[in-house]
Amino acid sequence: MTFTQPSIPTCLAHLILAGVTGWSLKHLPICHDPSHSTTSSDSIPLMLMLLVFLLGHSLLGIFRHSHPDPHKNLRKIYDLSVLLAMVLPLPLLNTQLYLKYQVGDGSHLTPYSYLLISTSLPFLVGCLYSELSQRHKSQYVTTVVALVNLTVLLWISFCNENFWGIGLAVSYCMKHFTLPRLADRYNVPFVDLHTYGLGFFEIFAINVVIDADLYRTELVAQ
Repeated sequence: MTFTQPSIPTCLAHLILAGVTGWSLKHLPICHDPSHSTTSSDSIPLMLMLLVFLLGHSLLGIFRHSHPDPHKNLRKIYDLSVLLAMVLPLPLLNTQLYLKYQVGDGSHLTPYSYLLISTSLPFLVGCLYSELSQRHKSQYVTTVVALVNLTVLLWISFCNENFWGIGLAVSYCMKHFTLPRLADRYNVPFVDLHTYGLGFFEIFAINVVIDADLYRTELVAQ
């Protein structure tokens, strides 16, 4: 049996993410009053699902990086969780905003088709090119999908004057293109920087959803 040194900085990053996720769950607006809902479009709480997943991801990361001899299956599950944590947040947020702002003709086909494609495509490509020597191939697809997601977020945010959404798009773009370079330059594990980045994403995303929820409340009041 081969024992490895637990990664304390990585455990700390996941611990902080768990704390931020708990704060986000506490402040996530979940309307229980039917009179505050203009449609049943929020019947699937996508942001709640995302936060629950990220909480599980952070706890899995703590266990994975604190264990002196993690099992091979545990490492595989964690790697898949990291990949999902990279591709899920922005499409889920965009879809939630699309439904909250009732963009388009009110059909659910468009947002859920977008959600399916924008999450499954980079995830499948990431699984296909998971080897270190092939990861640059999946990064091309991830970057293209990320730019599409950012364009959607900016479009929805500009149209509805959601300035938190605009700020999130800018910060997400900077994170996507600068984190790999920072990790290489300062010899910091990318997973650590990405985990901290998820915490900042959650803080912005909660305020984006709160802003959208206020829009829904004002719409009902009118």
